[in-house]
Amino acid sequence: MSRQVDVADDALVFLPLNTSVVAAVDSVHAHANLPTPWLVQLSARAVARLTGATIQSGWYVVSPESTQWDVVMMLFNSERRPTVRVTIPEGLTYREIAGLLARTVESDSAAFVAWCEAPSSRRDYTTGAPSMEGYLMPDTYDFFWRTPAEDVAVRLAEEWQRRHADSTPTLEEVTLASIIQAETAAEREMPRIAGVYRNRLEKGMPLAADPTVQYGLGEKRRLYYKDLDKDTPYNTYLHAGLPPGPINNPGMAAIAAARHPEEHDFYFFVARGDGSGTHRFAKSGWEHQRNVQRYRRARRAPSAPSQSTTHSGE
Repeated sequence: MSRQVDVADDALVFLPLNTSVVAAVDSVHAHANLPTPWLVQLSARAVARLTGATIQSGWYVVSPESTQWDVVMMLFNSERRPTVRVTIPEGLTYREIAGLLARTVESDSAAFVAWCEAPSSRRDYTTGAPSMEGYLMPDTYDFFWRTPAEDVAVRLAEEWQRRHADSTPTLEEVTLASIIQAETAAEREMPRIAGVYRNRLEKGMPLAADPTVQYGLGEKRRLYYKDLDKDTPYNTYLHAGLPPGPINNPGMAAIAAARHPEEHDFYFFVARGDGSGTHRFAKSGWEHQRNVQRYRRARRAPSAPSQSTTHSGE
């Protein structure tokens, strides 16, 4: 059974791929000072011959309480490999996921980013996206400590595919879902927000979604009016239609909303500003401006845009 990382008093041993029994025991002995390493080698070789098992590569932890038989067993069934439980929230970008994994699993963040941007990854796991953005499944995972970044990325991508095995969303649906995810964490609102964007797209109106502007700028921060004039492919104030690809990795609820928008006559929405995380919706620009003023009164905000949900659709 795998264990959570807690290695303060333990010996850490890394066994590369295709390590022989003798080399594996020698490495463990060098770090953990086995009483009779020859006996561990003999036992391990016997297990290998009888079962056909091979040494499992990766990081191992040998505690002071481990018996020599414990060492033999861990070499073949990974029972002493430390694990890390990581929750990847909905709405993180692949770069943010890389940073999270670097802090927890201690995977190489640069290697994770490189895998997400590789043409082969996009070809194997997306529906024509410019990167793996949008195609990494948010969830809680147990990873072996210091699992190679590429292996972690593949697991997230394969989990995304498994969740959508019955019906794969289009790139446009995943892109819209990512915008919805950035706009609200309230799942009950997601179909309504999806309907707003569908209505705007059908009428030829710009999406005017602040989260896409932030993504194009490369940072999540307060936006100013001057930011809305910066020409990036993701500026949905300047460019009609959806941006080139997803802006984060949305959850299942956001994707469901993008695929099944609520039917209504709303074209605008703005945050309530009351801490609920929900929005007010409007059918006309006049009604929307009234809701914006209600938001500003609630937040005592200045006249410039302040939150990604404040001026969406304005």
